[in-house]
Amino acid sequence: MFISALGSITGKHNRLGLPKVQSACVVVVDGLGSANLRYRAGHAPFLANQLNTDGSIMCGFPSTTVASLASFSTGVSAGEHGLVGYQIYDVKSKRNLNLLSGISGITEAMVLQPKTTVSELAAEAGVDCYFVGPPEYEGSGFTGATMRQTKYISARTIDDRVSAAKKLMAQKGKSLIYLYVPELDQRAHSFGSKSGQWVEKLEDLDLGIRRLVTNLPSQCGVLVTADHGVVDVAQDRHVYLDELELPGLASVGGDPRVLFLYFDQVVATSTLDKLRNYLGKRAIVADRNEIVAAGWYGKTTSDALERMPEIFLLAVGETALYHRHYAKPQSLNMVGQHGSISDDELFVPLLRLGGYKKNL
Repeated sequence: MFISALGSITGKHNRLGLPKVQSACVVVVDGLGSANLRYRAGHAPFLANQLNTDGSIMCGFPSTTVASLASFSTGVSAGEHGLVGYQIYDVKSKRNLNLLSGISGITEAMVLQPKTTVSELAAEAGVDCYFVGPPEYEGSGFTGATMRQTKYISARTIDDRVSAAKKLMAQKGKSLIYLYVPELDQRAHSFGSKSGQWVEKLEDLDLGIRRLVTNLPSQCGVLVTADHGVVDVAQDRHVYLDELELPGLASVGGDPRVLFLYFDQVVATSTLDKLRNYLGKRAIVADRNEIVAAGWYGKTTSDALERMPEIFLLAVGETALYHRHYAKPQSLNMVGQHGSISDDELFVPLLRLGGYKKNL
């Protein structure tokens, strides 16, 4: 949808058919699934009412920040851009690589994600492109992989980011703005999406978006969306794969809702049977060929295939999957989870405001 926002300015690649504008701002709220918003009845009335008007779209697979934001920033599926999950095992170097925080710099970013980004297309079209986000993401490897032709505007709070974006839209000339809100995802991981702490940030967001679009010039369009939704999982619903003997297991990656199992040998049928018997209805066990054939990654490159695990475990219901030899201890304390294929994780809002607002 970032590419459609650019298209609404340039007249090209406007897949959503958005009205023509001079400036566009796309707000990505990390972890705000449509269900997460609907479940908070009586809260965030501005966003909730707009969701009832505009509806939802489905994020890509896996429903995790790395894959979704890379698709957002390039306009292609994870099978094409190659950032296939949160954590992968690099077969060549025999190391685990966190694709969100572990990309070392722009050189590695360009190797891992070589596709042209929307921000680069904007630069070619003479459109100023901005990334308005928290200070800690400025200059990161992941930003280099996804937003490499943006001017970074550092703003610590939601309110500060809204003010910065509103100021940019008030300027003359064509501009494309990416406004990133990570706070709800952070609160969900720590406290759960049903917690008072999460609702507090939801209310802050509701006020911020309302302020962003108040008295907005008609030639400025605003979209509000998310990279994935969140499912809350109690600790007694954790499943531990280290209780199984899995011959040839080389590493474990992905997320607790979509666990990646990497093997250094051909996976035996007996290993698949063992996983299916152990997990039962708590998870779907699928090999790489099944996932690719099902189209979950879309068009798939050889680089993406090489980064995928031999076995995917997709959590079902309120379940989280861990292998404690590979999981960080703090990850075992997470409440809010995502990555799998439930509706609560896959469906996110697509709200059209300002110059994009639907005429009812």
